[in-house]
Amino acid sequence: MAAYGSLVWVGQALGPLTGPITDDLIRVTEQMIPLNDIAADLADMRAASIAENVVAVQYVLANGIDPATVSPPAGAAAYAQRLARRGVPLTVLLRAYGLGQYRILDAAIGLILATPGPEQPARIAELLRFAGTYLDRLNSSMGRIYETERDRWLSSRQAARQQWIARLLDGGDVDMEAAEEVLEYRLDQQHRAAEVWATVTGTDAGRALEQARQLLAAAMRTGGTELVAASGDRAMCLWFPTDRPLAIDELTEYLEAAGLPVRVAVGPADHGLPGFRRSARSAARAKALAVAAGESAPTVVAYDAVAPFALLADDPDELAALVHRVLGPLAGDGAKVALLRDTLEVFLAEGGSYARTARVLDVHRNTVQYRIQQVTGRYGIAVDTDTFELRFALGVCRWHAVTRTI
Repeated sequence: MAAYGSLVWVGQALGPLTGPITDDLIRVTEQMIPLNDIAADLADMRAASIAENVVAVQYVLANGIDPATVSPPAGAAAYAQRLARRGVPLTVLLRAYGLGQYRILDAAIGLILATPGPEQPARIAELLRFAGTYLDRLNSSMGRIYETERDRWLSSRQAARQQWIARLLDGGDVDMEAAEEVLEYRLDQQHRAAEVWATVTGTDAGRALEQARQLLAAAMRTGGTELVAASGDRAMCLWFPTDRPLAIDELTEYLEAAGLPVRVAVGPADHGLPGFRRSARSAARAKALAVAAGESAPTVVAYDAVAPFALLADDPDELAALVHRVLGPLAGDGAKVALLRDTLEVFLAEGGSYARTARVLDVHRNTVQYRIQQVTGRYGIAVDTDTFELRFALGVCRWHAVTRTI
């Protein structure tokens, strides 16, 4: 006997009722799931999907078809795909099918109860098993259709976003209106770009980047939603619509307090499409500088604070030659020479004052004197004249790892 064969007569009896059931279900669905929750232009498509599903249930029952083998009607599948592309949650779709199943089940039970006999309880139990199997099959099928379309749509949408961002950064003429529509981001405003990269791999990197994005958005005090673009397997570039000053120390505290394994490079705030490009270029240069500096680089690097060194990152040979000429062996590798360089940098910044240098470094004044004597005596570097070259060479040596191999 066919699956649920004893219910064939119920399916046949439902035939004349499909029209009224459909009309009632459309009305109830519109009341419980208003169209403004999805999109007004989907009204006809939703009504057609409901009608198809009602007819499908009636047909499966009337022909004794196993509900575990059925597939969703074509119109219902198309409706699910449209909702996926609109970003409507899957729960909205499944809730509508639950309402439809309840309405059809109610009508079918009414037909059974209208036919007295000892088989009533068994028929109702069989109908409930049919309904459970059918709804499970429908929900799982529609869920797969929805998720497949959603993944495809998101992938194509992200690819389109990446292409538009690449066009914007290339520097040529761009259709601003089309770019803004795809990116859902205004270009005629003040932007601040940031490069964020994880220092771990796998799923931990993804979680760290997302948490960092949230912290950055809070720190930027943005006037709208940020624009995000992947810039590597474990990195992303963001643009924030903001013209507020950024407290680097505060942002650093946020990230370090959260224990996030990330580094951040921030560009300056700038306006319009040229500012969108400049801030991104500056953030990328600051990132390159931080990567070159290695573990000694701070958690957050602001381009404005390191611009002279970041601008020269593309010419490491010239930088190495300058540092070698000015610092000689003091530019070498090792903790001792690094300590002497740091002390000398602070000493020059404090106007050659041993006392102020000691306070900044939190060491005894005699310690500062001893280190400066090492600089002048052992390495032959004059500190009585504060030259730009000396200051610059120390800064280059601090940021560019290539110089430490001299």
